Amino acid sequence: MKQLSYFRVPVMSQVIKSAPSSPLGKITRKIGDLSLVKTPGSASRRGNVSLFCGKTPNQSFNHSSLFVVGGAKGGRGLTKRDLTPSRNHNRTFNGTTGGGDRFIPNRCQTQFEFANYMFTSQPEDSTFNTSLSAPNSPQKNPEKEGMKQMMRAKSSSDMTTFNDDSRIFVYKKNMAPPPPTGHLNQPKVLYSTSAHPTSSVRRTARHIPSAPERILDAPSFIDDYYTNVLDWSSSGLVAVGLGFDLYLWNAESGDITHLIALDEENEGNMVTAVKWDSDGKYIALGTSDGTVRLFDPERCSDPTTARELRKMTIDRSCRTGVLAWRHHVVSAGHRSGQILHHDVRVARHNIGMFSGHRQEVCGMKWSPDLKYLASGGGDNVVNVWNVNQMTTTHPTPELVLTDHISTVRAIQWCPWKTSTLATGGGMQDQTLKLWDVNGGKMMKSVDTGSQVADIIFNSDYKEVMTAHGNPNYEIKIWKYPSFSEVASLGGHTARILSLAQSPCGQFVMSAAADESLRIWQCFKIDKSTAKLAQRKTMGSSIR
Repeated sequence: MKQLSYFRVPVMSQVIKSAPSSPLGKITRKIGDLSLVKTPGSASRRGNVSLFCGKTPNQSFNHSSLFVVGGAKGGRGLTKRDLTPSRNHNRTFNGTTGGGDRFIPNRCQTQFEFANYMFTSQPEDSTFNTSLSAPNSPQKNPEKEGMKQMMRAKSSSDMTTFNDDSRIFVYKKNMAPPPPTGHLNQPKVLYSTSAHPTSSVRRTARHIPSAPERILDAPSFIDDYYTNVLDWSSSGLVAVGLGFDLYLWNAESGDITHLIALDEENEGNMVTAVKWDSDGKYIALGTSDGTVRLFDPERCSDPTTARELRKMTIDRSCRTGVLAWRHHVVSAGHRSGQILHHDVRVARHNIGMFSGHRQEVCGMKWSPDLKYLASGGGDNVVNVWNVNQMTTTHPTPELVLTDHISTVRAIQWCPWKTSTLATGGGMQDQTLKLWDVNGGKMMKSVDTGSQVADIIFNSDYKEVMTAHGNPNYEIKIWKYPSFSEVASLGGHTARILSLAQSPCGQFVMSAAADESLRIWQCFKIDKSTAKLAQRKTMGSSIR
């Protein structure tokens, strides 16, 4: 038996066998001639034939797909270069289509009549417009249009034309569900039926200027934690004690008046306390020898010859550190720890005395309803006195608060809650405490981080401002009653000793040991509000 020769076609990867003279080879060659096609490239070659197999991808390689090609004389089979490969491995022969990746449509099987019917006749529920004017533009869907109109409804009154199933994200008037427990936002903001936001939503965050509106020089300002030489009257005049002199500054006009000049040769004439009465007409002046003087600014034309309306002295020389008015009675806190009450209308002006402190009294304020007088001193104690004990022989304080561990100079009452008292401790304490005088309980204690020198309340924003000494020399604004810090104002280079609020409530003046006065507009109010229109316009502008 002759040896068979094998050739592998690159395109079809099929094996071609050559057996020139065997009987099996002759039969196979005759069968293969039926499916062989000569190519022009191989026609010139004698005995060379090009083979293309019509095997489909689904067919498996078996003996039926094996063709043995007879060669020329001598039994030589076809070589690899004698075959002409084709790009299309699935070429069509005798009307059969291979499994290639190209689609050749069969026009005889296309349903032209059905396609023409679909393009010329449009069903009623079709969403496409086949007109010549807009062949590809979609038609408006009635359901989508209704949904758009429903979502654009501005209020519940606009939704009356829709049924209950169409009411999405809309509550009936006054039928909104309550917010969850502990939610801080206002229900009107979260569950409003109106499409327009309310004024509370449109209101932007308040801007607190970090720089002062104006800075004034205050030479010879006393750096003493136990004195109070700054006050802002209800008529718009600021009184500042500088050594042996008293100056007035008009907040509206910017004019400065040298009101009083005491004799510097007498050390007892140094100004240590300043306080306006409630009407802003008279000013009480406390000196280092314990004397309380009363002046009328309109009658003081010459500071060197200014005549005092009243001079109220005490038995012994003891510095007056703080003053407080109650109608026609001015109370003076002294270094001895005593509080003397002077009636400015009568000759025998001393009508009572509170003796509850063991050291110098440096803070004192009457409550808004004028029923209680709170006093703080160097003994770390806060006493709350009842007005009914002012003229008694042996008065005792209503409350004695001993939670502070340092000097208590900063004392202020809450104007919108008359039973609430705020106190601030000195260098060793550094806390701001809130008290309920009705029950004598401490409601809040805040660590401020520095010495607390003064406190004021702002009724418009329900906030508390504190002035601080060592070590930070700053002003802080706290939100009431949470006492979260709103802002911190810096600028002073030495400890701040006093704060004074303008009559309109928008401006605050701070006095510090760096011999400067700074004016801050930290409580600005919109001019369109009704509150500002009902107030006095005095002190509402700074020049």
